[in-house]
Amino acid sequence: RFLATYNSLTDKHLVGYFSNARIRRHLQRSGLISRSGRIIPEKEYRLNAMRRDHQRYVQECLARAIFHKVLDMERHHQLEIKRTLEYSAKKERVQKIKVKLECCLGHKFLYFQVEQFRRSVEDAIPMHSPHPPLGPRNRNGLHPLVAGERAGRSQW
Repeated sequence: RFLATYNSLTDKHLVGYFSNARIRRHLQRSGLISRSGRIIPEKEYRLNAMRRDHQRYVQECLARAIFHKVLDMERHHQLEIKRTLEYSAKKERVQKIKVKLECCLGHKFLYFQVEQFRRSVEDAIPMHSPHPPLGPRNRNGLHPLVAGERAGRSQW
């Protein structure tokens, strides 16, 4: 019973021990005495301890939330970089394909121009044949007899 009510801070035999500057600093940081040296009652001490615990909890929650927000921002930034790189790579591939296509189309275009020129020359130069063609031109622009096709009875 006596030990339950005993308070070492008020013990006259421990006054020299608690007057040590290092010990007083420790008691102040622990919240057992005030800066002026007043002994904090147990009820007030527990209330202060709960406030400190709650404050630490709130700070940890804020720190965790900030950490997760920073992680999310970093992930978003990395995804943006990845998208940009993929877009650049696709753009480069499309550009290479366009160059190859232009090269191929350039050859085909040149071939097409040569064919057009050849046809225009053939159309401009009259053909010397014993009989002029009797039928209409086929899809190549030539008369069936000139193209080497067999003529039917109606064409003779």
